[in-house]
Amino acid sequence: MAIVNITAYNDADFNRTFIWKTVSGAAINLTGGTMEMMLRKRAEDQVALLRLATDTGEITILDAGAGRFALRIAQYELERLDLGEFDQSNIFSKDGAKTRIWSGTFINKAGPTR
Repeated sequence: MAIVNITAYNDADFNRTFIWKTVSGAAINLTGGTMEMMLRKRAEDQVALLRLATDTGEITILDAGAGRFALRIAQYELERLDLGEFDQSNIFSKDGAKTRIWSGTFINKAGPTR
């Protein structure tokens, strides 16, 4: 599992493309799977402050065979979210099995043009 720390600024949309690969560099096939990512102030908190997923459109699988997907957070969501650091993880689900793609922090910073 990878550690992915993300920093975003709340005066623009956040857009990033990722490729999920094995340690040896082989792409992981995403065909038939879904992804879900949640942000919580602390991982042990009951309430997620933001949910991003393939079923709601914030995570888009771009090339399933190549393990390529995109993450998009709209500017209005970042402005609504408190500033600061959050715990986050991205989970891949397929055929009832869940695999953690990554975990890490998400830092939401103030952008001067909001």
